[in-house]
Amino acid sequence: MKQNGKVWGLIGVSLATAVAAVAATVFVLKNNNGNEQTSGGEIAMKQTYQNPMKLDQEWEDYGIGDPYVLRFNGKYYLYCSTKDWRVGIKAWSSEDLIHWQYEGLVTEDPLTEGAYAPEVVYWNGSFYMYTSPGGKGHYVLRSDSPTGPFKVETDNLGLSIDGSVFIDDDAKWYFTHAAPGGIMASLMEDPYTMGPEDKLNTSLGHWTEGSMIIKRQGRYFITYTGNHVFSRGYRVNYAVAHDSPNGIYTIPENNPILISTKEDFNGLGHSSTVMGPDMDSYYIVYHNLAGRSAEGPPVRMMNMDRLLFNGDKMSVAGPTHGMPVQAPARPAFYDYLTGLPGEEHWQHQETKQNKETWITKESTGSKFTAEFNAVFSEREDQKASDSRAFETLFSYQDADRFRGIRVDMHSKTLSLFEMEQGKERVVQTGDLPKGMDLTKHHTLRTESDQEGTLVYWDGLLLLSDKQMKGVAGAIGYRWSTALNPTLGYTAFSNESGGSSDHKVLHPLPGTMEAIHCITGEDDGRAFSVNDGDTPDGSYSVTLLKNDSELTFPVYVKEEGTYLISAMAAKDSAGGKLTVHAGGKRKEIPLKAEDFSNESEWSKIPLASFHLGKGPQWISLSKEKGEVSIRYIEADKTVPAPSRQTVEFTDQFGSWDVSGKQITLQSEAREGKLFGGDSDWSDYEVNLQLTPTGEAPSKVALLFRTANESDFKDQVNDSFMGYELSFNNGFMRLNRVNYEVNEEKASELLELENNKAVNIRVRLEGAAISVFIGDSKKPLLTWTDPNAFLTGRVGLRTASQDWLFSPVTVTPIK
Repeated sequence: MKQNGKVWGLIGVSLATAVAAVAATVFVLKNNNGNEQTSGGEIAMKQTYQNPMKLDQEWEDYGIGDPYVLRFNGKYYLYCSTKDWRVGIKAWSSEDLIHWQYEGLVTEDPLTEGAYAPEVVYWNGSFYMYTSPGGKGHYVLRSDSPTGPFKVETDNLGLSIDGSVFIDDDAKWYFTHAAPGGIMASLMEDPYTMGPEDKLNTSLGHWTEGSMIIKRQGRYFITYTGNHVFSRGYRVNYAVAHDSPNGIYTIPENNPILISTKEDFNGLGHSSTVMGPDMDSYYIVYHNLAGRSAEGPPVRMMNMDRLLFNGDKMSVAGPTHGMPVQAPARPAFYDYLTGLPGEEHWQHQETKQNKETWITKESTGSKFTAEFNAVFSEREDQKASDSRAFETLFSYQDADRFRGIRVDMHSKTLSLFEMEQGKERVVQTGDLPKGMDLTKHHTLRTESDQEGTLVYWDGLLLLSDKQMKGVAGAIGYRWSTALNPTLGYTAFSNESGGSSDHKVLHPLPGTMEAIHCITGEDDGRAFSVNDGDTPDGSYSVTLLKNDSELTFPVYVKEEGTYLISAMAAKDSAGGKLTVHAGGKRKEIPLKAEDFSNESEWSKIPLASFHLGKGPQWISLSKEKGEVSIRYIEADKTVPAPSRQTVEFTDQFGSWDVSGKQITLQSEAREGKLFGGDSDWSDYEVNLQLTPTGEAPSKVALLFRTANESDFKDQVNDSFMGYELSFNNGFMRLNRVNYEVNEEKASELLELENNKAVNIRVRLEGAAISVFIGDSKKPLLTWTDPNAFLTGRVGLRTASQDWLFSPVTVTPIK
């Protein structure tokens, strides 16, 4: 398939059998010369997997719930909840996150019966496990190995369930756990002792659990789940903070980042986040609900999708289900050392000044991330030596030109240095965390590019220098002969600072951040990246030149019609874009009336395209004006049927829908009805509404709804879409996103008892217009700057004092 001068090639290969579902078809992005390259680098699905995963030796009739993945010494270790009334905790290992090997029970302590949500952190030679057996409070277990055996070290610490540990760059530990109405957080005194607790402003409106914190580019990202494991609306939110992991978080507007209420794929939650094998990407691992076991506990399956970052914004390339997914990229070079390097991949330099030096035969580019693992043992016969320095090297040109990180065994300091023409310059020095035992395993990681160089010790950012720009070269080790180190996993990738986010094949339906477009050599002059004032703290892109282009490789799950929209700045009004998709090209003017008056940014529906299943390109180019874009969406759409009565297929509560009038039969619980197709786009919805009581409670018409659910321990507003309500002489239009229910517009409207009123709602693009009676002039209008552009129709009330006529829909052409 040719498009925009590029070609998709389909190549079939035979892949090794894996425990996880690994596909046998590989999709390779090619340019029109047939090379597996674009101007932005290689984009290929050389290996794929499929969600959900099925692993060897899962708990029978239970599966993998609450998955947690630890990365240590170049390998991954997976832990999950133990089925109720079973003893022990299972673990699996992997080198690539998709091929998993069962490691057995890492503990068989009787106390671990029904161990919920075990999480493991490594620190200074010990692996600490936090789990809540049977949900009856937390215990801490310890081991010298990620595969155990783990031994119980504490009494019951209480603290509900789903405990998670985060270690900040200053080596302070934080503990978070589940609670009603929000996640609890406390500063830890040591791995076994939690301090006073505070409730974070990270709530899903009801019971909230499954928290985890990571730190990336100075920002704290927390993920959390709610509200009940058996609810289809179980979902994952995230929040971001800049000052502290237990401070005030901002809740971005693109939440939830994981949700699906479909019959065959729902109940997504309790996630963990882990760095990918290339040391630049991040992945979110979570479970979906597969059913209920014969004994009662939930049956769950493990899933994994790519995380993407854009400033304060975090998003998921998914959730994916039943489609091939691009496997995590491996490093450009990696070696699982278990001692000294071998000559196959390494060069041993001549010993000089009592220093041993080993250098890789392969070199990094000028942008790279390198990781080094080692145990810094001393020689017994030279412990009195003053020369006890261990160094990791990078940007190595020759013996007189290289850079490195030095661990001083005497002072327990870490130094970033540079050797130029045989002369050393120490750039920065800092203390290692207190109490470091250098005879234990430790990890050094270096990120270097045109933004500077960062140095991490055991995942903590300790050194940074913006002036030390990335330089290509080999990596290696150097140490004084007084040491006898044991080297571990060593690797580098030619990615840094999130550069791998530009190489993701975006699943459609889905969203593409503008800054994640494929970039080429001339793109710096074609558009600018802005870190301006966006509502979610993300970066936007301004297209500067005519024909400047934002290009994305995508994988379309299902053939069909897709509506492509763009979140554009109000200043873009008057400009013109061209969208290329599905082998077609359409020019779209950006009209001032398409933009909301309430925001500097609006989601503008651009055009619809027929897209075939599989890999292809989507691109936007500027034809006129100065256009700024934050992200692009592609939603699968189908037209609403012409003047058809809506069949309400999902009924929550007790309803009578058999006659000419629809009524709620019982007020024991609030009732909701949903019908139609979640892919309906522009349409008009009509019904007659009749109040039959003196003062009936609120009633609502719902439209453009999706991800509807119903469960006793779920929030009341368990859907995403719009609610037009009538109560106490007012008509109110609300935007609903589960626990976030916001009034956006209202008008006075008195309804007479026992008198039917005709209601017509017109949904065209982001604009909503409400007509009452036979009026051709809308009583209420509103343009949503972040519109839901597709969705179903519904009714909602908790009162029997309302009569609804059958609801009809008509497409807008």
